Amino acid sequence: MKKWQWLIAIALFLGIAGANYFGDLTLKRAINKIVYSSDDLLYMRKLVVAITQPKDQQITVTAHSSVEQLQMFETIERFNDGYLLTYKEPFVLNALYDGLIIFTGHTQYNGKSISVIYDNGMTMTFGFVDDFYVLPYTSVSKGTVMATKKSGELYIQIEKDGVILDMEQTTQWLKDREI
Repeated sequence: MKKWQWLIAIALFLGIAGANYFGDLTLKRAINKIVYSSDDLLYMRKLVVAITQPKDQQITVTAHSSVEQLQMFETIERFNDGYLLTYKEPFVLNALYDGLIIFTGHTQYNGKSISVIYDNGMTMTFGFVDDFYVLPYTSVSKGTVMATKKSGELYIQIEKDGVILDMEQTTQWLKDREI
């Protein structure tokens, strides 16, 4: 190769390598500035709600039967990091509190799954659901329909303060919910 071709090749290489290196840094910095953890997601959700909804606005809350339906399981058994609850009747999974949907999709072990992080810091994952009615990163309020479940097994995992509840705590949590 001639001398001028080498100069063009070197300049082109340095340009591509520099753009690749500095482009990655810029992208990584921007993402890291936005979200570090689920606490940041909750903070951003609360901030957006505070901006978009006036504080003196009254919201009508209606009772929903999702907790009552969750409490009507026939059997419970350990499965992965959560539990399989068996139901004879189909039901609707409603949001138990205000929160943010963090995952909807299909997983290898839990089939169609949905995860929601509530404003109180609790994260709940439901697996083997039949239909979704929300998308990921959708804000939900108490009573919002998230998914439906026909009779059969429902996977549930409850995480509170970063700790996954064991079987006794999970059943106690289900029993203690107000109907």
